[in-house]
Parts: sequence; C-alpha cells; structure tokens
Amino acid sequence: RMADLNDQLAKLKDEILNGDPDTRHGYEPQLAQLIEDMQQQGMAVPSDIRCLHEELVSEAIEAQFDNMPV
Repeated sequence: RMADLNDQLAKLKDEILNGDPDTRHGYEPQLAQLIEDMQQQGMAVPSDIRCLHEELVSEAIEAQFDNMPV
C-alpha cells in the first residue's frame, strides 16, 4: 500500500511538473488526496510535495481571479 502511494505520488508529481503551467492547478485535488492518504498511513510527506501542493493552491486561487468578470 505504501509503495502504491509512493508510485502514485511520483507519477502525479511528474505530470504536474511536466504539465501546462496554466492548467496544472487542476491536479491540486488529486495531490491533496494523496497527501491525506499518506498521512493516514503514517507516512511522512516529503517537503517538496508539500511545497508543490502549496504552489498549486496558490495557482488555483489566482486562476479563479483571472476568470472573474470585471
């Protein structure tokens, strides 16, 4: 199970880092779920993953403002 989570995390991280910077915030819910699953399993969440998640949250917030009518 832990190996599965690590594999999922590595794959998702690659997708995010290689994805379109304008739309990669769409991965945030998946990443949040993986982080939660890891914590429930008692696994340590790597700091680079925490930072990446924070970046995606910020990008998602910015994208909401970009799409607001003025």
